[in-house]
Amino acid sequence: MKTTAGTRFILAVAISAALAITSCARSGTPAEDKTTADTVTAALAKAINAGDTAAIAALYAEDAHSEPPGGVASTGRGDIEAYWKKDIGAGGEATKLTVNHSVAQGDLLHIDGTYDVTAKDGAPLAKGQYQQLWRRVNNEWRIQHEMWRLDPATQRDPMIAQWLSDRWTAAYNAGDADALKALYHKDAVLSVSPQGAIMGADAIAGFWKMDFGTTQPKTTLTLTDAYLSGDLAHLEGDYDVVEKNNQTRGHYVQLWMQEGDAWKIHREMWWK
Repeated sequence: MKTTAGTRFILAVAISAALAITSCARSGTPAEDKTTADTVTAALAKAINAGDTAAIAALYAEDAHSEPPGGVASTGRGDIEAYWKKDIGAGGEATKLTVNHSVAQGDLLHIDGTYDVTAKDGAPLAKGQYQQLWRRVNNEWRIQHEMWRLDPATQRDPMIAQWLSDRWTAAYNAGDADALKALYHKDAVLSVSPQGAIMGADAIAGFWKMDFGTTQPKTTLTLTDAYLSGDLAHLEGDYDVVEKNNQTRGHYVQLWMQEGDAWKIHREMWWK
């Protein structure tokens, strides 16, 4: 990836992630899938280092969304391929992608990793972190969303992150399915094991209404990491749900996207 000054930086971070919730993630267990994460990452790195922008583009979903570090977001496979053509230019640099952690559930795979870019003579050019949400379509893994960042410290915005987290928590603790629905994009995905994916804000609102039942569970969300890049916000942390005399604890990841003045959840994942 190159800035306007011509320094090459590799595509940025993916977020976000997939949703595994029953009663605020009280069932379903997303798990590490290092084999798949390493396989798809190797395919992407190979295409980048070969300068094969058609092969790179083929790894993205038709409606993929990509946030480069400090650059303009690209939406759609065609725009993303055009970005890579400009970014790679004459080629010759070597890019290394390293998977630090991955979480998989059903047809969704969330990867957290780092990248290093070196010149032909081995001199370092750029390094940073990235996150990607891959989605399996017709047995093929494709990048749905991604975000890349140069310096995590410059991508953090704790005030906005906490505000988004507090809005979700307030709606959940009020047992207000309509208020929760308003926080989700119309095409949001809620992945619930073993039921599978729940697609769309209407269906998700119906799930929450059923989930609340008559027990009025209360949850506390504790942010452990949050950053923004362009119109994407990545939130992750721990949750604590109390329902009558039962207590459930676990972890969560949310991908929010800004639409005008509104922020909407597109994907999220919760697991114990």
